[in-house]
Amino acid sequence: MYPWLDPSGRFSFFKLAVFDALLVPGIVLLWPVIAEGGATIPVKEAILESGEWTIRILLITLLVTPLRRITRFSKLVQVRRQVGVAAFCYVMIHFGLYAISQNLDLGRIASEIVLRIYLTIGFVALIGLAVLTATSTKSAMRRLGAKWGRLHKLVYPIAVLGVVHFFLQSKVDVSEATLMAGMFVGLMLYRFAHWRGWSL
Repeated sequence: MYPWLDPSGRFSFFKLAVFDALLVPGIVLLWPVIAEGGATIPVKEAILESGEWTIRILLITLLVTPLRRITRFSKLVQVRRQVGVAAFCYVMIHFGLYAISQNLDLGRIASEIVLRIYLTIGFVALIGLAVLTATSTKSAMRRLGAKWGRLHKLVYPIAVLGVVHFFLQSKVDVSEATLMAGMFVGLMLYRFAHWRGWSL
């Protein structure tokens, strides 16, 4: 289904606006790399920016359900998969740019992932997002049945891995990583409160 169509197949301005909003950061961060022909500095900057956008969009995915409950804006649920797939696309851009920075040397990339813990953590999160994206279709939901919901609860540990990866690679300035961690904790506290039946 096209990302600008609603579940009934009709054109949706809301879904198109969300699609465009998700697309813009990718264009902005990739344009300097393309313009400079893959020069070292633009690629390094784009690696960091694409990683940051991955975490931001992943947290937005987790925000959709609480925001729908609070605002009672039911159409938000229509973009949850779209936002989740966008998070996967950004993590693939992140990994692809890293591979370019390593001259696409697969042996070196594999050894770095094994030897550097923050890369190991990030790669595990990438694999997790790949699994969730591959099983996010309606056909996968029907095929997996009750197992689908349990599988997609992996988004929470994946988000934890993403935040930890962000912290470890930030090195000196961890201000945004701290902010992302705080947002994640806030979302988890909201879910706990909702599960307990506390009115918010």
